[in-house]
Amino acid sequence: MKYLILALFLFLLFLLYFLRYPTPIIRKNNEDYVYSPAFGKIMNITYRDDNTLYISIFLSPTDIHYQFYPVSGLIKDLKYDCSGKFELAYELNKSNKNEKSIYTISNKNGNFIVYQIAGYLVRRISTYGKIGEKVDSGECMGIIYIGSRVDIIIPNSNKFKLLVKENELVKGFNSLLGHYM
Repeated sequence: MKYLILALFLFLLFLLYFLRYPTPIIRKNNEDYVYSPAFGKIMNITYRDDNTLYISIFLSPTDIHYQFYPVSGLIKDLKYDCSGKFELAYELNKSNKNEKSIYTISNKNGNFIVYQIAGYLVRRISTYGKIGEKVDSGECMGIIYIGSRVDIIIPNSNKFKLLVKENELVKGFNSLLGHYM
């Protein structure tokens, strides 16, 4: 009985640690700055032929799992794709087919797309936004439970100055991915 109580107590501590919410910061609303939508490690940065920049951020089980709007703008679209699988989130090619929510946020620099991607252990993504809602960078957009991935597509990459690199740790709204020139 003593070990069961200890195990339950340790599990409760893990849940409290896992569901911790970072201290919010007040940031000036500027549509030219793009912040990290998640706390985690940048797994991949790819410039695409369609003048977009694709960044993948892996969230380990010890990272904060709330996501934040990377830019200020208007939510033009919000979809939940529940037809996917639950592959390991750090395996980029396999996990692209995972269950996910897809935000499209529009501002003067174009349409930014943010994917909240479920991982192997995850079975739930909570989204907080609504289509037509005006959002500011740094506001909470949702949470993915346990290990997962967040991808962002940045439009007009020829006018965007990237300030991060692969394998760099990012701390959500505290990390500036880059800005428009």
